[in-house]
Amino acid sequence: MSAGPPRVLIADGAPASRAQLEAPLRQAGWNVLAVGSSFEVLRAVRDHDDVSVVLIDPDLPGAGVSGVDVVRTLKAAPHFRQVPVFFLLRDGQSAPADVPVDGALELDQLSGAALLEAIRTALRAHGFGDPGEGAAREATVRAAETSVARAGDDEVRAAVERIVREVAREVVPPIAERLIRDEIRRLRREHGFEDPPP
Repeated sequence: MSAGPPRVLIADGAPASRAQLEAPLRQAGWNVLAVGSSFEVLRAVRDHDDVSVVLIDPDLPGAGVSGVDVVRTLKAAPHFRQVPVFFLLRDGQSAPADVPVDGALELDQLSGAALLEAIRTALRAHGFGDPGEGAAREATVRAAETSVARAGDDEVRAAVERIVREVAREVVPPIAERLIRDEIRRLRREHGFEDPPP
């Protein structure tokens, strides 16, 4: 992390939630990145190696990859383990169990002062890290991004295969029957047999 103002990454699919969090952080002079999908989180962390803290919706959308999946991916990488992460909860939602985060913030009851204090406390607990970690972080995020993208590709491939099978069930039998009929006619003509009456 850099010695400058903290850079806070807000990852929430709801623009109103992003705006609610962004205002007090910017007023405090902090740098803010706001994204709306799980894939954008990985890109943002890769492109901005000075992310100091992550605020993320556990149900963040992203082609079958949730905010929980992103947090597990980041926290499994040695260079991101020390980045504080908070889940953003709403409407009495509970934080997912067994996910290594530094806390949960309830958006419905969160004031700007409480948000800033929670982040400051987490940053003090984790320190600012080594600014030279940027290249290693980028390599780790690219590997994580590839892994998450591959999972998304597998889902797309499975969906395409399912559709192809459904279409094949409806389309292939009539086509196959027509091709067989045409081939029988060709063979009958070739060998001098008369075509049967239709």
